[in-house]
Amino acid sequence: MEKGKECMLTDQMSGFKKESINYNSYEISFRRWLISEIDADRMSIQEARDRFKLSPSEYKRILKRWQERYSDQLHLSLQAMSSKERSDNSKLDQRIKELEKKLELAQLKNVALNTMIDIAEKDYKLSIRKKSGPKQ
Repeated sequence: MEKGKECMLTDQMSGFKKESINYNSYEISFRRWLISEIDADRMSIQEARDRFKLSPSEYKRILKRWQERYSDQLHLSLQAMSSKERSDNSKLDQRIKELEKKLELAQLKNVALNTMIDIAEKDYKLSIRKKSGPKQ
């Protein structure tokens, strides 16, 4: 072979290299949105993996960690209805509308607070959220 025309086998294998993905580079708002989509059953884990090209070997571990951090469990304190109120359909419809309005307001508040915390942590370098496990 002529000098300069030699090439290594590994030079031709660029399509076979395993790319390393830095999952910390994903925005927190994206992570929170993706987990909310999965939690609400609007997207499956496999759909998320395919759509956002998550690593086939690591996606379950990554999404599980994101769910632990960013999944929102909303707890509302609601008054119980009497049996007389339950039998009246108009009262049930009114109650449903009232609960939907409360839920929407609680979700908006939750998104606003999480966004505010994300901005404060990013812009002002504040550590607001509690770290899990031995990292405290």
